[in-house]
Amino acid sequence: MNLNKIKKYLSTFISSKPRVCIILGSGLEHIENYIENRISIPYNSIPNFYKTTVKGHKGEFIYGNINNISLLCAKGRFHYYEGYTFKEVGSLIEIFNSFNPELCIITNSSDCLVKSWPIGSLMLSNKIIDYSFIDSIKHKEYVFKKNKYICLAKYIAKKNKIKLFEGSYVFTTGPSYETPAEIHEIIKLGGNAVGMSTFPEYLKCIKLNLNFLIISCLTNYGSGMKNSKVSHEDVLLNANKFKNNFSDYILGIIQNIELQKIQMK
Repeated sequence: MNLNKIKKYLSTFISSKPRVCIILGSGLEHIENYIENRISIPYNSIPNFYKTTVKGHKGEFIYGNINNISLLCAKGRFHYYEGYTFKEVGSLIEIFNSFNPELCIITNSSDCLVKSWPIGSLMLSNKIIDYSFIDSIKHKEYVFKKNKYICLAKYIAKKNKIKLFEGSYVFTTGPSYETPAEIHEIIKLGGNAVGMSTFPEYLKCIKLNLNFLIISCLTNYGSGMKNSKVSHEDVLLNANKFKNNFSDYILGIIQNIELQKIQMK
């Protein structure tokens, strides 16, 4: 990937630098309907860029604005299980960073690991647990530092009576879903939601010193919980079912981004 060439190509469509950049997870593209003056830039039109292969990840950038706040969305992400490296998975963050945004929002559809949390709820990550065992025989934990955007995210949920939980997102490599035994072990480690994305993008945000939020739509319970079996089709179905709740929350954050300049309790 040639970052300079890609930025040059995207800049022909982008009239002003995006203040907010968003990665939209599986089935979470509904928010694009609220973007004004939107321009679609398919990944396959970008010279020497990567392709998405997973259902629910169309593979295009959407540029436009909401309430005069310019934003750039990645509608579709890349995954380690597709054969991409962590660096390639994180390429969307590198592209975002080239435009120097104020905030990156990373979203995903995840398995819920807390029985008392209703399906369709949202979770704001405060920690990531790496359960991939790619580089180690032990899991690793990455605790987030509190920042003004996390305060904003919690404030917006409270103000709009949106059910938002805070917790640990657990990364697994996929592509198969976790077994009941693995889910049991992950819960013992303190995991609250589990998925096959987000961690590489988080690492890239940390490396580039970007402000970020990680927000999960809890689309189903983990394997073996409440006698549930997990399928990608159910994930997409439930993401669509709760699309309005998710979109309202993300819109609230974008529309009130100026509030981060105010000290919130």
